[in-house]
Amino acid sequence: MEYLQNFLINTKDSIATPLKLILRKSLDEGKIPDLFKLAYVTPIHKGGSKLKPEQYRPVSLTSHVMKIFERVVKRNIMKHLIEQNLLNPGQHGFVPGRSTKTQLLQHYCDIFETLSEGTRIDTIFLDFAKAFDKVDHDILLQKVAKHKIKGKIGLWLQEFLNNRKYRVVANGEMSDVQDVLSGSPRDSFSSCAVYHYDI
Repeated sequence: MEYLQNFLINTKDSIATPLKLILRKSLDEGKIPDLFKLAYVTPIHKGGSKLKPEQYRPVSLTSHVMKIFERVVKRNIMKHLIEQNLLNPGQHGFVPGRSTKTQLLQHYCDIFETLSEGTRIDTIFLDFAKAFDKVDHDILLQKVAKHKIKGKIGLWLQEFLNNRKYRVVANGEMSDVQDVLSGSPRDSFSSCAVYHYDI
């Protein structure tokens, strides 16, 4: 994949206009070339026994061109969500100017104020295991529509999720192409607001 990245960097002046036309057409027609939706999944050993599948973390490599375009789409979705005040005020992750630190500070302030008033407070922490891998596409698209992300962008996002494929690459071998049935592409549209926001 590094050679492809170098190719894109070295040819950027020559390919910028053709890519712009291809991606503009993709957005206008709500269609994405299959090549841009194919992921190569490689298991990375985390340590411990190499015989246990749970000791491996799958890394998905997707199109560099699509990743860049997704950042452009993300920027526009973010602008829409912020301008229309559609983000949950309690959400801190993946929101500009907020982070897990601001969330912890807010939570600390809430606890301090509640205890200062002599009131009891309970806190429940939830961690959804493999949440990205289990995202239901239909539910996600309903939430996208609920947040007024429609028209060309809405259709493009639907196409982005549908008919995704992957191949597993391990030990110099490559599997047949398989369908992706759930989950969100982490590397790419984990960048896209729609995947992360509390919508």
